[in-house]
Amino acid sequence: MKAFLKHIGLLSIVIVVLLCVLDLAYTWVYEHSDPRNKTQFILSLKESDTLDYVFLGSSRVENTIVTSKIKALTDKTVLNLGTQGAKLDDVNIFLQLLLSRNIKINKVFIQVDYLFNFESSSDIVRSQSLPFIRKHSIIKTYLQKTDSSFNLNYYLPFYRYAKNDYRVGFREFVASSINRKAVVNFNDGFLPLYGKMKSSSISTLPKTILKQNKSFDIIDSICRKNKIDVIYFCAPFCQNLKNRDYVDSLKIRIPNFKDFSEVVTNNALFQNCSHLNEEGANYFTELLIKELKL
Repeated sequence: MKAFLKHIGLLSIVIVVLLCVLDLAYTWVYEHSDPRNKTQFILSLKESDTLDYVFLGSSRVENTIVTSKIKALTDKTVLNLGTQGAKLDDVNIFLQLLLSRNIKINKVFIQVDYLFNFESSSDIVRSQSLPFIRKHSIIKTYLQKTDSSFNLNYYLPFYRYAKNDYRVGFREFVASSINRKAVVNFNDGFLPLYGKMKSSSISTLPKTILKQNKSFDIIDSICRKNKIDVIYFCAPFCQNLKNRDYVDSLKIRIPNFKDFSEVVTNNALFQNCSHLNEEGANYFTELLIKELKL
């Protein structure tokens, strides 16, 4: 029995050491490899840089704001930090990470629509933040608030990588190890969509609006404290949108809100009812430059 227990004890020690080594290896690679998501990209930015315009939001920013066109027509420094599935909690963390690197932002554009009704974070942004949970206090605080498995991810070696294998597991570790290029050019941030929406495509906005979104309030407070000029806007929807009155409620609730939900009337410029295709994104970006006098 003693030999058996000794064997189990030694095996347990070996497993723990192996998990610690794997945890350190994965973390080192994610910290030192070329960025493969926008969280990594923000953390790779040089401190004390200046950005004229920063666009934040979900895929309705990432697939909509043609950064290169704004740069070419305005001669400004621009970043599109829209991220698939991002909610206002994620916009909040991106903004805080930018400021933590002493990056000066002259004007920030934040896309707000049905996301105002969500006080939660994106699984995508949350999982992509996990490699930095012990390195960055802002990310640690963000995950303490948004991650139900925070203690396991923080204290158990390699648990965060095993549990979130689909985002930061072996495949992504290998891709990062060999510095495989990401789909998005992060210095631009725009990811075009192709094709045209089906005539039956429909988007539906909520019937009611939250009285208060705490993440939004924090974002607004951060911008005022850091003297950042902020514009909240709603990107275009197709003509098949239901419950359009929700946007009117946003206008009442949010200061500096610009409603562009109906400015693209040709459904051929949409990939689906909530997202413009590449042609539509170029059309809308030019309109945005004129309307906001960028």
